[in-house]
Amino acid sequence: MTELVVVADAEAAARRVADQLAWRLADARRRDRPFHVALAGGGTPRRAYELLGAMEGSWDHAHLWLGDERCVPRDHAESNARMVDESLYAHARAQPPRLHPVDGSAVPEDAAWLYARELADLVPDGVFDLVLLGLGEDGHTASLFPHHPALEVHHAPCVAVRDAPKPPPQRITLTLPVLREARHTLLLTAGEAKREPLRRALAAPDPATPASLLGEGLDQVICDAAADPR
Repeated sequence: MTELVVVADAEAAARRVADQLAWRLADARRRDRPFHVALAGGGTPRRAYELLGAMEGSWDHAHLWLGDERCVPRDHAESNARMVDESLYAHARAQPPRLHPVDGSAVPEDAAWLYARELADLVPDGVFDLVLLGLGEDGHTASLFPHHPALEVHHAPCVAVRDAPKPPPQRITLTLPVLREARHTLLLTAGEAKREPLRRALAAPDPATPASLLGEGLDQVICDAAADPR
């Protein structure tokens, strides 16, 4: 069953997510094992990454991946890798962690294939230790959009997305099985505009709300009071 954690505001939600990530990173370090985390893109998690960078003192065992990426160069304003650079990396108080970026300059299908190969080589059994997700006003998560063919991909960890309903139209995304099978799948959202999408995401599975297709694979939701769906 998905745990719903409601905090006062967006700042508190970002801090709670940063605390979760820091705790799990520290636990993996104590166990002397690598830690693979897929990060959400977009604007909502930026503050959490800033806080995490200032908190974490060692990244030697950490591997950062992207839950989705826009097919743009890394220095493009829409690049999720650039957002990680400007938030987590810019605030890191230790040697920055290893980020495995997507080749945004490649054809989407090629970029997805290359990223899938890298995941297969480095992520044990293809299972992330943690996946952090966001939520769009249309109910999308990562770059899995309502009724999009990418929702039907079950035998590949990554898939190309063309004709996304929000720009930029060409992207790659992790697929639903990968998001569901992570050891901990966490969704962060904030703001009144996310209240209704979050209510739908926690309701019965519906391809009109891709986040709802996570089902029992969604372990935890952290939201602010404005987004509280109850």
